[in-house]
Amino acid sequence: MQAYLSKVRKVFTVTEKYRSIKIAAPLGLFSLAALGMAPAQAANSSIEQVTIYQGLASVTRALPINGNGEQTLIFSCLSPYLDKDSLSVQAGSGVNVGEVSIETLSGEQAAQCQYQGDTEVQAQQATLADITAELEAANLAKSYMQNLTKVTQINTDGTLASNARDLETQAVAINKRILDIQQRQARAQDDLNQLMAGGATSTSNSVTQVSVRTASRTPSSIKLHYQVRGASWQPTYQARLDTNTEQLNISASAIIAQQTGENWLNIPLTLSSVNPNQNTTGQLPRVERLSLYDEESRMMADDHLPVPMVEEMAAPAYARISDGAPAPELPTFTVSSQNKNGIIEYKLPQRVSIPSDGRHVRTVIDEQSGTSNLWIRSTPGVEAAGYWYASAPFLTPAWVDGSMQLYRDDNYIGQSRYSYQTLKEQGIGFGIDRNTIVKQIADEDTQGDKGAFNRTQTLTKTEAYEFTNQHSRTMRLQVLGSEPVSQDDSLNVTVNHTPPVTERDWNDNQGMIAWEFDLPSQQTKVISSTSQVSYPASKNLAVR
Repeated sequence: MQAYLSKVRKVFTVTEKYRSIKIAAPLGLFSLAALGMAPAQAANSSIEQVTIYQGLASVTRALPINGNGEQTLIFSCLSPYLDKDSLSVQAGSGVNVGEVSIETLSGEQAAQCQYQGDTEVQAQQATLADITAELEAANLAKSYMQNLTKVTQINTDGTLASNARDLETQAVAINKRILDIQQRQARAQDDLNQLMAGGATSTSNSVTQVSVRTASRTPSSIKLHYQVRGASWQPTYQARLDTNTEQLNISASAIIAQQTGENWLNIPLTLSSVNPNQNTTGQLPRVERLSLYDEESRMMADDHLPVPMVEEMAAPAYARISDGAPAPELPTFTVSSQNKNGIIEYKLPQRVSIPSDGRHVRTVIDEQSGTSNLWIRSTPGVEAAGYWYASAPFLTPAWVDGSMQLYRDDNYIGQSRYSYQTLKEQGIGFGIDRNTIVKQIADEDTQGDKGAFNRTQTLTKTEAYEFTNQHSRTMRLQVLGSEPVSQDDSLNVTVNHTPPVTERDWNDNQGMIAWEFDLPSQQTKVISSTSQVSYPASKNLAVR
Protein backbone atom coordinates (compact mmCIF):
# COMPACT_ATOMS: atom_id res chain seq x y z
CA MET A 1 0.00 0.00 0.00
CA GLN A 2 2.84 2.42 0.79
CA ALA A 3 4.30 1.78 -2.65
CA TYR A 4 0.95 2.71 -4.17
CA LEU A 5 0.75 5.97 -2.21
CA SER A 6 4.27 6.88 -3.27
CA LYS A 7 3.34 6.36 -6.92
CA VAL A 8 0.25 8.56 -6.54
CA ARG A 9 2.33 11.38 -5.04
CA LYS A 10 4.77 11.16 -7.96
CA VAL A 11 1.94 11.44 -10.45
CA PHE A 12 0.86 14.75 -8.88
CA THR A 13 4.25 16.26 -9.74
CA VAL A 14 4.15 15.34 -13.40
CA THR A 15 2.93 18.47 -15.11
CA GLU A 16 5.72 19.81 -17.29
CA LYS A 17 5.44 17.05 -19.90
CA TYR A 18 1.77 17.90 -20.48
CA ARG A 19 2.30 21.61 -21.07
CA SER A 20 1.71 22.75 -24.62
CA ILE A 21 0.68 26.09 -26.04
CA LYS A 22 0.40 27.55 -29.49
CA ILE A 23 0.84 31.32 -29.62
CA ALA A 24 0.59 32.95 -33.01
CA ALA A 25 3.49 35.26 -33.79
CA PRO A 26 2.53 38.93 -34.14
CA LEU A 27 1.99 40.21 -37.63
CA GLY A 28 4.86 42.28 -38.94
CA LEU A 29 4.76 44.63 -41.87
CA PHE A 30 3.42 43.48 -45.22
CA SER A 31 5.99 43.32 -47.99
CA LEU A 32 5.38 45.39 -51.10
CA ALA A 33 8.06 43.70 -53.22
CA ALA A 34 5.36 41.87 -55.16
CA LEU A 35 3.86 45.23 -56.08
CA GLY A 36 7.07 46.49 -57.61
CA MET A 37 7.80 49.04 -54.88
CA ALA A 38 10.89 49.47 -52.72
CA PRO A 39 11.28 46.76 -50.06
CA ALA A 40 9.29 47.42 -46.89
CA GLN A 41 11.19 47.76 -43.64
CA ALA A 42 10.06 45.10 -41.14
CA ALA A 43 9.17 46.94 -37.97
CA ASN A 44 6.05 47.61 -35.95
CA SER A 45 4.96 51.17 -35.32
CA SER A 46 4.80 52.45 -31.76
CA ILE A 47 2.23 54.91 -30.44
CA GLU A 48 3.93 58.07 -29.26
CA GLN A 49 0.84 60.07 -28.27
CA VAL A 50 -2.94 59.82 -28.17
CA THR A 51 -5.16 62.84 -27.52
CA ILE A 52 -8.83 62.06 -26.96
CA TYR A 53 -11.56 64.60 -27.67
CA GLN A 54 -15.34 64.19 -27.70
CA GLY A 55 -16.05 61.50 -30.29
CA LEU A 56 -12.61 61.19 -31.86
CA ALA A 57 -8.90 60.94 -31.07
CA SER A 58 -5.65 62.16 -32.58
CA VAL A 59 -2.97 59.47 -32.77
CA THR A 60 0.75 59.85 -33.44
CA ARG A 61 2.72 56.74 -34.41
CA ALA A 62 6.43 56.34 -35.13
CA LEU A 63 8.51 53.93 -37.22
CA PRO A 64 12.33 53.73 -37.18
CA ILE A 65 14.36 54.01 -40.38
CA ASN A 66 17.19 51.50 -40.26
CA GLY A 67 20.03 51.63 -42.75
CA ASN A 68 20.09 54.04 -45.66
CA GLY A 69 18.83 54.48 -49.17
CA GLU A 70 15.32 54.31 -50.55
CA GLN A 71 12.80 52.17 -48.72
CA THR A 72 9.10 51.95 -47.96
CA LEU A 73 7.87 52.03 -44.37
CA ILE A 74 4.47 50.59 -43.59
CA PHE A 75 2.16 51.49 -40.71
CA SER A 76 0.00 48.38 -40.46
CA CYS A 77 -3.00 47.34 -38.37
CA LEU A 78 -4.52 50.83 -38.20
CA SER A 79 -8.16 51.60 -37.52
CA PRO A 80 -10.71 51.11 -40.34
CA TYR A 81 -12.32 54.34 -39.09
CA LEU A 82 -9.19 56.40 -39.72
CA ASP A 83 -9.89 59.83 -41.25
CA LYS A 84 -7.81 59.69 -44.43
CA ASP A 85 -7.98 63.47 -44.91
CA SER A 86 -6.28 64.01 -41.56
CA LEU A 87 -3.13 62.02 -42.40
CA SER A 88 0.19 63.83 -42.11
CA VAL A 89 3.78 62.56 -42.10
CA GLN A 90 6.70 64.08 -40.24
CA ALA A 91 10.28 62.97 -40.85
CA GLY A 92 13.54 63.54 -39.05
CA SER A 93 16.33 65.67 -40.47
CA GLY A 94 17.98 64.25 -43.55
CA VAL A 95 14.93 62.17 -44.53
CA ASN A 96 13.13 62.72 -47.82
CA VAL A 97 9.47 61.69 -47.93
CA GLY A 98 7.84 60.57 -51.14
CA GLU A 99 4.33 59.37 -51.84
CA VAL A 100 1.96 58.11 -49.12
CA SER A 101 -0.32 55.18 -49.97
CA ILE A 102 -3.48 54.25 -48.05
CA GLU A 103 -5.31 50.96 -48.46
CA THR A 104 -7.88 48.86 -46.61
CA LEU A 105 -7.15 45.22 -45.83
CA SER A 106 -9.63 42.59 -44.79
CA GLY A 107 -9.93 38.85 -44.24
CA GLU A 108 -6.84 36.96 -43.12
CA GLN A 109 -4.58 40.00 -43.13
CA ALA A 110 -6.88 41.84 -40.76
CA ALA A 111 -7.24 38.75 -38.55
CA GLN A 112 -3.47 38.62 -38.07
CA CYS A 113 -3.57 42.12 -36.62
CA GLN A 114 -6.04 41.03 -34.00
CA TYR A 115 -3.67 40.33 -31.12
CA GLN A 116 -0.53 42.02 -32.36
CA GLY A 117 1.73 42.88 -29.45
CA ASP A 118 -0.88 41.82 -26.88
CA THR A 119 1.40 40.44 -24.18
CA GLU A 120 -1.54 40.09 -21.80
CA VAL A 121 -3.19 37.57 -24.13
CA GLN A 122 0.03 35.59 -24.45
CA ALA A 123 0.59 35.56 -20.69
CA GLN A 124 -2.98 34.44 -20.03
CA GLN A 125 -2.64 31.67 -22.62
CA ALA A 126 0.47 30.43 -20.81
CA THR A 127 -1.37 30.51 -17.46
CA LEU A 128 -4.26 28.52 -18.92
CA ALA A 129 -1.82 25.96 -20.35
CA ASP A 130 -0.22 25.46 -16.92
CA ILE A 131 -3.60 24.91 -15.30
CA THR A 132 -4.61 22.46 -18.04
CA ALA A 133 -1.42 20.45 -17.54
CA GLU A 134 -2.05 20.36 -13.81
CA LEU A 135 -5.60 19.11 -14.40
CA GLU A 136 -4.35 16.35 -16.72
CA ALA A 137 -1.87 15.21 -14.10
CA ALA A 138 -4.60 15.08 -11.44
CA ASN A 139 -6.88 13.06 -13.74
CA LEU A 140 -4.00 10.69 -14.44
CA ALA A 141 -3.51 10.18 -10.71
CA LYS A 142 -7.21 9.45 -10.28
CA SER A 143 -7.18 6.96 -13.14
CA TYR A 144 -4.11 5.26 -11.72
CA MET A 145 -5.75 4.85 -8.34
CA GLN A 146 -8.94 3.45 -9.88
CA ASN A 147 -6.98 0.89 -11.88
CA LEU A 148 -4.90 -0.01 -8.86
CA THR A 149 -8.04 -0.66 -6.81
CA LYS A 150 -9.38 -3.04 -9.45
CA VAL A 151 -6.25 -5.18 -9.77
CA THR A 152 -5.04 -5.14 -6.17
CA GLN A 153 -6.36 -7.84 -3.87
CA ILE A 154 -6.47 -6.62 -0.29
CA ASN A 155 -7.01 -9.75 1.80
CA THR A 156 -4.84 -9.31 4.85
CA ASP A 157 -7.26 -9.17 7.77
CA GLY A 158 -5.14 -6.86 9.89
CA THR A 159 -4.68 -4.23 7.20
CA LEU A 160 -7.98 -4.39 5.33
CA ALA A 161 -9.70 -1.55 7.18
CA SER A 162 -6.59 0.61 7.25
CA ASN A 163 -6.00 0.21 3.52
CA ALA A 164 -9.63 1.02 2.74
CA ARG A 165 -9.43 4.20 4.81
CA ASP A 166 -6.20 5.22 3.03
CA LEU A 167 -7.80 4.67 -0.37
CA GLU A 168 -10.87 6.64 0.63
CA THR A 169 -8.75 9.54 1.93
CA GLN A 170 -6.69 9.63 -1.27
CA ALA A 171 -9.84 9.51 -3.43
CA VAL A 172 -11.42 12.43 -1.58
CA ALA A 173 -8.22 14.47 -1.86
CA ILE A 174 -7.89 13.80 -5.59
CA ASN A 175 -11.53 14.65 -6.30
CA LYS A 176 -11.27 17.90 -4.34
CA ARG A 177 -8.07 18.79 -6.17
CA ILE A 178 -9.65 18.09 -9.57
CA LEU A 179 -12.68 20.25 -8.70
CA ASP A 180 -10.43 23.11 -7.56
CA ILE A 181 -8.34 22.94 -10.73
CA GLN A 182 -11.44 22.85 -12.92
CA GLN A 183 -12.74 26.01 -11.26
CA ARG A 184 -9.39 27.74 -11.77
CA GLN A 185 -9.37 26.59 -15.37
CA ALA A 186 -12.86 28.05 -15.96
CA ARG A 187 -11.85 31.38 -14.45
CA ALA A 188 -8.65 31.49 -16.52
CA GLN A 189 -10.62 30.69 -19.70
CA ASP A 190 -13.10 33.49 -18.93
CA ASP A 191 -10.23 35.93 -18.42
CA LEU A 192 -8.68 34.86 -21.73
CA ASN A 193 -11.99 35.23 -23.53
CA GLN A 194 -12.38 38.76 -22.20
CA LEU A 195 -8.86 39.71 -23.27
CA MET A 196 -9.38 38.26 -26.72
CA ALA A 197 -12.73 40.00 -27.05
CA GLY A 198 -10.98 43.25 -26.19
CA GLY A 199 -8.28 42.50 -28.72
CA ALA A 200 -10.64 42.22 -31.67
CA THR A 201 -9.53 44.66 -34.34
CA SER A 202 -13.02 45.67 -35.42
CA THR A 203 -16.48 44.34 -36.02
CA SER A 204 -16.01 44.86 -39.76
CA ASN A 205 -12.85 42.70 -39.76
CA SER A 206 -10.81 45.24 -41.71
CA VAL A 207 -7.78 47.41 -41.06
CA THR A 208 -6.10 50.38 -42.68
CA GLN A 209 -2.51 50.26 -43.90
CA VAL A 210 -0.41 53.33 -44.71
CA SER A 211 2.80 53.03 -46.77
CA VAL A 212 5.34 55.87 -46.80
CA ARG A 213 8.18 56.02 -49.32
CA THR A 214 11.38 57.45 -47.85
CA ALA A 215 15.02 58.08 -48.71
CA SER A 216 17.68 58.53 -46.07
CA ARG A 217 21.47 58.27 -45.70
CA THR A 218 21.45 57.64 -41.93
CA PRO A 219 19.11 55.87 -39.49
CA SER A 220 16.23 58.07 -38.43
CA SER A 221 12.45 57.84 -37.95
CA ILE A 222 9.16 59.08 -39.35
CA LYS A 223 5.91 59.91 -37.58
CA LEU A 224 2.37 59.40 -38.80
CA HIS A 225 -0.38 61.61 -37.40
CA TYR A 226 -4.08 60.95 -37.98
CA GLN A 227 -7.54 61.27 -36.47
CA VAL A 228 -9.89 58.39 -35.81
CA ARG A 229 -13.55 58.21 -34.83
CA GLY A 230 -14.83 56.04 -32.01
CA ALA A 231 -12.99 57.40 -28.97
CA SER A 232 -14.33 59.72 -26.30
CA TRP A 233 -14.13 60.69 -22.66
CA GLN A 234 -16.52 62.35 -20.28
CA PRO A 235 -15.95 64.02 -16.92
CA THR A 236 -17.58 62.87 -13.70
CA TYR A 237 -17.30 64.54 -10.32
CA GLN A 238 -17.51 63.66 -6.65
CA ALA A 239 -18.32 66.37 -4.11
CA ARG A 240 -17.71 65.57 -0.43
CA LEU A 241 -18.94 67.94 2.28
CA ASP A 242 -18.07 67.87 5.97
CA THR A 243 -20.82 69.87 7.71
CA ASN A 244 -18.81 70.15 10.95
CA THR A 245 -15.60 71.59 9.49
CA GLU A 246 -17.38 73.17 6.46
CA GLN A 247 -14.70 71.68 4.22
CA LEU A 248 -15.72 70.84 0.66
CA ASN A 249 -13.69 68.63 -1.67
CA ILE A 250 -14.54 68.13 -5.35
CA SER A 251 -12.59 65.62 -7.41
CA ALA A 252 -12.85 65.33 -11.18
CA SER A 253 -12.42 62.01 -12.96
CA ALA A 254 -12.37 61.06 -16.61
CA ILE A 255 -14.22 58.03 -17.96
CA ILE A 256 -12.46 56.94 -21.15
CA ALA A 257 -13.62 54.43 -23.74
CA GLN A 258 -12.79 53.67 -27.34
CA GLN A 259 -13.93 51.39 -30.12
CA THR A 260 -11.67 52.59 -32.90
CA GLY A 261 -10.52 49.13 -33.92
CA GLU A 262 -7.02 49.75 -32.53
CA ASN A 263 -5.83 48.37 -29.23
CA TRP A 264 -3.99 51.12 -27.41
CA LEU A 265 -1.61 49.32 -25.09
CA ASN A 266 0.72 51.15 -22.70
CA ILE A 267 0.30 54.53 -24.40
CA PRO A 268 0.87 58.14 -23.30
CA LEU A 269 -2.52 59.84 -23.14
CA THR A 270 -3.83 63.41 -23.14
CA LEU A 271 -7.48 64.40 -22.69
CA SER A 272 -8.77 67.60 -24.25
CA SER A 273 -11.91 69.55 -23.35
CA VAL A 274 -12.46 70.46 -27.01
CA ASN A 275 -15.54 69.14 -28.78
CA PRO A 276 -14.51 68.94 -32.48
CA ASN A 277 -18.18 68.54 -33.48
CA GLN A 278 -19.01 72.08 -32.39
CA ASN A 279 -19.30 75.08 -34.71
CA THR A 280 -15.96 76.61 -35.60
CA THR A 281 -17.28 79.94 -36.88
CA GLY A 282 -19.91 82.35 -35.60
CA GLN A 283 -23.07 83.08 -37.54
CA LEU A 284 -23.64 86.29 -39.50
CA PRO A 285 -26.65 88.51 -38.72
CA ARG A 286 -29.84 87.96 -40.68
CA VAL A 287 -30.78 90.88 -42.94
CA GLU A 288 -34.48 91.50 -43.54
CA ARG A 289 -35.33 92.45 -47.14
CA LEU A 290 -38.73 94.15 -47.41
CA SER A 291 -41.07 94.44 -50.38
CA LEU A 292 -44.76 95.07 -51.02
CA TYR A 293 -47.21 92.69 -52.59
CA ASP A 294 -50.94 92.23 -53.07
CA GLU A 295 -52.84 89.08 -52.18
CA GLU A 296 -53.43 87.97 -55.82
CA SER A 297 -49.76 88.14 -56.79
CA ARG A 298 -48.87 86.32 -53.55
CA MET A 299 -51.13 83.39 -54.41
CA MET A 300 -49.72 83.16 -57.95
CA ALA A 301 -46.15 83.23 -56.68
CA ASP A 302 -46.81 80.43 -54.21
CA ASP A 303 -47.87 78.12 -57.05
CA HIS A 304 -44.42 78.43 -58.64
CA LEU A 305 -42.26 78.09 -55.58
CA PRO A 306 -39.68 75.29 -55.92
CA VAL A 307 -39.93 72.36 -53.55
CA PRO A 308 -37.20 72.77 -50.94
CA MET A 309 -34.55 70.07 -50.92
CA VAL A 310 -33.64 68.63 -47.54
CA GLU A 311 -29.98 67.71 -47.31
CA GLU A 312 -29.34 64.71 -45.10
CA MET A 313 -26.36 65.02 -42.85
CA ALA A 314 -24.31 61.88 -42.53
CA ALA A 315 -24.06 60.67 -38.99
CA PRO A 316 -20.47 60.59 -37.74
CA ALA A 317 -18.92 57.15 -38.01
CA TYR A 318 -18.61 55.92 -34.46
CA ALA A 319 -17.48 52.40 -33.94
CA ARG A 320 -19.28 50.78 -31.78
CA ILE A 321 -5.31 51.57 -19.70
CA SER A 322 19.74 43.75 -4.67
CA ASP A 323 19.60 43.39 -1.08
CA GLY A 324 20.45 46.56 0.77
CA ALA A 325 19.66 48.74 -2.24
CA PRO A 326 17.24 51.64 -1.62
CA ALA A 327 13.63 51.00 -2.66
CA PRO A 328 12.60 52.69 -5.93
CA GLU A 329 10.33 55.70 -5.72
CA LEU A 330 6.63 55.03 -6.07
CA PRO A 331 5.08 56.35 -9.29
CA THR A 332 2.89 59.42 -9.02
CA PHE A 333 -0.45 59.51 -10.79
CA THR A 334 -1.05 63.25 -10.48
CA VAL A 335 -2.47 64.55 -13.75
CA SER A 336 -1.05 67.81 -15.05
CA SER A 337 -3.44 70.26 -16.67
CA GLN A 338 -2.82 73.18 -18.99
CA ASN A 339 -5.22 75.95 -19.96
CA LYS A 340 -4.69 77.06 -23.55
CA ASN A 341 -7.02 80.05 -23.83
CA GLY A 342 -10.09 78.11 -22.73
CA ILE A 343 -8.96 74.69 -23.98
CA ILE A 344 -8.04 72.46 -21.08
CA GLU A 345 -5.61 69.60 -21.63
CA TYR A 346 -5.15 66.86 -19.03
CA LYS A 347 -1.92 64.90 -19.47
CA LEU A 348 -1.74 61.57 -17.66
CA PRO A 349 1.69 60.93 -16.06
CA GLN A 350 1.44 57.15 -16.45
CA ARG A 351 0.97 55.08 -19.56
CA VAL A 352 -2.41 53.41 -19.85
CA SER A 353 -3.96 50.59 -21.86
CA ILE A 354 -7.37 51.08 -23.49
CA PRO A 355 -8.52 48.07 -25.55
CA SER A 356 -10.91 48.61 -28.44
CA ASP A 357 -13.88 46.91 -26.83
CA GLY A 358 -15.70 49.86 -25.26
CA ARG A 359 -14.64 49.06 -21.71
CA HIS A 360 -14.47 52.07 -19.40
CA VAL A 361 -11.14 53.25 -18.03
CA ARG A 362 -11.44 55.74 -15.19
CA THR A 363 -8.76 58.03 -13.78
CA VAL A 364 -8.76 61.10 -11.51
CA ILE A 365 -7.68 64.19 -13.45
CA ASP A 366 -8.07 67.08 -11.01
CA GLU A 367 -9.18 68.08 -7.52
CA GLN A 368 -10.29 71.32 -5.87
CA SER A 369 -11.04 71.86 -2.20
CA GLY A 370 -11.41 74.57 0.39
CA THR A 371 -13.65 76.11 3.01
CA SER A 372 -17.27 76.57 2.00
CA ASN A 373 -20.15 78.61 3.36
CA LEU A 374 -23.04 76.44 4.59
CA TRP A 375 -26.70 77.33 4.78
CA ILE A 376 -30.16 75.77 4.76
CA ARG A 377 -32.35 76.74 1.83
CA SER A 378 -36.11 76.42 1.89
CA THR A 379 -38.77 77.21 -0.69
CA PRO A 380 -41.85 76.75 1.53
CA GLY A 381 -44.35 77.68 -1.17
CA VAL A 382 -43.19 74.58 -3.11
CA GLU A 383 -42.12 72.17 -0.36
CA ALA A 384 -42.21 72.39 3.43
CA ALA A 385 -38.58 71.34 3.88
CA GLY A 386 -35.05 72.68 4.11
CA TYR A 387 -32.00 71.54 2.14
CA TRP A 388 -28.28 71.70 2.85
CA TYR A 389 -26.37 74.01 0.52
CA ALA A 390 -22.69 74.83 0.26
CA SER A 391 -20.80 77.44 -1.72
CA ALA A 392 -17.55 76.64 -3.52
CA PRO A 393 -15.66 79.95 -3.85
CA PHE A 394 -12.50 78.10 -4.83
CA LEU A 395 -13.99 76.67 -8.05
CA THR A 396 -12.43 77.69 -11.35
CA PRO A 397 -14.22 77.68 -14.72
CA ALA A 398 -11.77 75.15 -16.18
CA TRP A 399 -13.97 72.10 -15.69
CA VAL A 400 -16.60 71.14 -18.25
CA ASP A 401 -20.14 70.10 -17.36
CA GLY A 402 -20.76 66.55 -16.17
CA SER A 403 -22.55 64.37 -13.64
CA MET A 404 -21.66 64.83 -9.97
CA GLN A 405 -21.96 62.37 -7.10
CA LEU A 406 -22.76 63.98 -3.73
CA TYR A 407 -21.51 62.86 -0.30
CA ARG A 408 -22.41 64.58 2.97
CA ASP A 409 -20.53 63.54 6.09
CA ASP A 410 -19.28 60.38 4.33
CA ASN A 411 -22.81 59.35 3.29
CA TYR A 412 -23.89 59.13 -0.33
CA ILE A 413 -26.73 61.63 -0.87
CA GLY A 414 -27.43 61.29 -4.57
CA GLN A 415 -26.29 63.02 -7.72
CA SER A 416 -26.79 66.25 -9.56
CA ARG A 417 -25.23 68.09 -12.48
CA TYR A 418 -21.94 69.96 -12.35
CA SER A 419 -22.23 73.34 -14.05
CA TYR A 420 -19.75 76.03 -13.02
CA GLN A 421 -22.07 78.97 -13.65
CA THR A 422 -25.03 77.40 -11.84
CA LEU A 423 -22.97 76.31 -8.85
CA LYS A 424 -21.36 79.74 -8.58
CA GLU A 425 -24.77 81.41 -8.47
CA GLN A 426 -26.80 78.95 -6.43
CA GLY A 427 -24.33 76.72 -4.58
CA ILE A 428 -24.34 72.94 -4.38
CA GLY A 429 -27.30 71.14 -2.85
CA PHE A 430 -26.50 68.29 -0.46
CA GLY A 431 -29.89 66.84 0.31
CA ILE A 432 -32.72 67.43 2.75
CA ASP A 433 -32.10 68.63 6.33
CA ARG A 434 -34.29 66.77 8.81
CA ASN A 435 -33.38 69.14 11.64
CA THR A 436 -34.99 72.17 10.02
CA ILE A 437 -38.76 72.06 10.54
CA VAL A 438 -40.89 74.08 8.09
CA LYS A 439 -44.58 74.59 8.82
CA GLN A 440 -47.23 76.64 7.02
CA ILE A 441 -49.34 78.63 9.49
CA ALA A 442 -51.39 80.86 7.14
CA ASP A 443 -52.76 80.61 3.60
CA GLU A 444 -55.67 82.96 2.91
CA ASP A 445 -57.23 84.34 -0.29
CA THR A 446 -59.86 87.12 -0.29
CA GLN A 447 -61.60 88.81 -3.21
CA GLY A 448 -63.70 92.01 -3.32
CA ASP A 449 -64.91 95.10 -5.27
CA LYS A 450 -64.07 98.75 -4.70
CA GLY A 451 -65.80 101.95 -5.99
CA ALA A 452 -69.45 102.69 -6.85
CA PHE A 453 -69.04 103.83 -10.47
CA ASN A 454 -65.48 102.85 -11.49
CA ARG A 455 -65.54 99.34 -10.17
CA THR A 456 -62.24 97.70 -9.29
CA GLN A 457 -61.65 94.07 -8.53
CA THR A 458 -59.17 93.19 -5.76
CA LEU A 459 -57.46 89.94 -4.82
CA THR A 460 -55.59 89.64 -1.53
CA LYS A 461 -53.37 86.70 -0.61
CA THR A 462 -51.62 86.07 2.72
CA GLU A 463 -49.04 83.36 3.38
CA ALA A 464 -47.03 82.70 6.56
CA TYR A 465 -44.45 80.02 7.41
CA GLU A 466 -42.72 78.98 10.61
CA PHE A 467 -39.11 77.75 10.69
CA THR A 468 -37.62 75.86 13.65
CA ASN A 469 -33.92 75.06 14.05
CA GLN A 470 -33.45 71.75 15.86
CA HIS A 471 -29.68 71.67 15.31
CA SER A 472 -27.36 72.06 18.28
CA ARG A 473 -25.84 75.16 16.71
CA THR A 474 -26.94 78.32 14.94
CA MET A 475 -27.79 77.76 11.28
CA ARG A 476 -27.88 80.17 8.38
CA LEU A 477 -31.27 80.04 6.63
CA GLN A 478 -32.18 81.22 3.18
CA VAL A 479 -35.89 81.32 2.38
CA LEU A 480 -36.97 81.78 -1.22
CA GLY A 481 -40.37 83.13 -2.19
CA SER A 482 -42.06 85.11 -4.93
CA GLU A 483 -44.27 88.13 -5.44
CA PRO A 484 -46.67 88.84 -8.34
CA VAL A 485 -45.29 90.78 -11.31
CA SER A 486 -47.67 93.08 -13.23
CA GLN A 487 -47.43 93.06 -17.02
CA ASP A 488 -50.38 95.41 -17.58
CA ASP A 489 -50.55 99.14 -16.84
CA SER A 490 -54.11 98.80 -15.49
CA LEU A 491 -53.09 96.06 -13.03
CA ASN A 492 -51.61 97.25 -9.71
CA VAL A 493 -49.68 95.05 -7.29
CA THR A 494 -48.71 95.92 -3.70
CA VAL A 495 -46.79 93.53 -1.46
CA ASN A 496 -45.82 93.61 2.22
CA HIS A 497 -43.27 91.22 3.74
CA THR A 498 -42.56 90.62 7.41
CA PRO A 499 -39.68 90.80 8.03
CA PRO A 500 -38.52 92.79 4.99
CA VAL A 501 -36.88 90.70 2.28
CA THR A 502 -33.11 90.61 1.99
CA GLU A 503 -33.01 90.51 -1.81
CA ARG A 504 -35.48 91.14 -4.62
CA ASP A 505 -35.13 89.64 -8.10
CA TRP A 506 -32.92 86.98 -6.59
CA ASN A 507 -30.12 85.92 -8.97
CA ASP A 508 -31.63 88.22 -11.63
CA ASN A 509 -34.91 86.27 -11.61
CA GLN A 510 -37.75 88.79 -11.76
CA GLY A 511 -40.31 88.29 -9.01
CA MET A 512 -38.15 85.97 -6.87
CA ILE A 513 -37.35 87.16 -3.35
CA ALA A 514 -35.05 85.90 -0.63
CA TRP A 515 -34.77 86.21 3.14
CA GLU A 516 -31.46 85.39 4.78
CA PHE A 517 -30.97 85.22 8.54
CA ASP A 518 -29.23 83.29 11.30
CA LEU A 519 -31.53 81.08 13.37
CA PRO A 520 -30.15 80.06 16.79
CA SER A 521 -30.46 76.50 18.05
CA GLN A 522 -33.97 75.48 19.17
CA GLN A 523 -35.37 78.85 18.03
CA THR A 524 -38.32 79.61 15.74
CA LYS A 525 -38.88 82.37 13.20
CA VAL A 526 -42.04 83.30 11.26
CA ILE A 527 -42.06 84.85 7.77
CA SER A 528 -45.24 86.25 6.22
CA SER A 529 -46.19 87.94 2.94
CA THR A 530 -49.36 89.74 1.90
CA SER A 531 -49.97 90.70 -1.72
CA GLN A 532 -52.89 92.72 -3.12
CA VAL A 533 -53.72 92.79 -6.80
CA SER A 534 -56.17 95.44 -8.15
CA TYR A 535 -57.57 95.52 -11.69
CA PRO A 536 -60.72 96.72 -13.56
CA ALA A 537 -63.74 94.56 -12.83
CA SER A 538 -64.52 94.43 -16.53
CA LYS A 539 -61.44 92.35 -17.14
CA ASN A 540 -60.36 88.90 -16.07
CA LEU A 541 -57.08 88.14 -14.33
CA ALA A 542 -54.72 85.79 -16.14
CA VAL A 543 -51.98 84.09 -14.17
CA ARG A 544 -49.06 82.54 -16.05
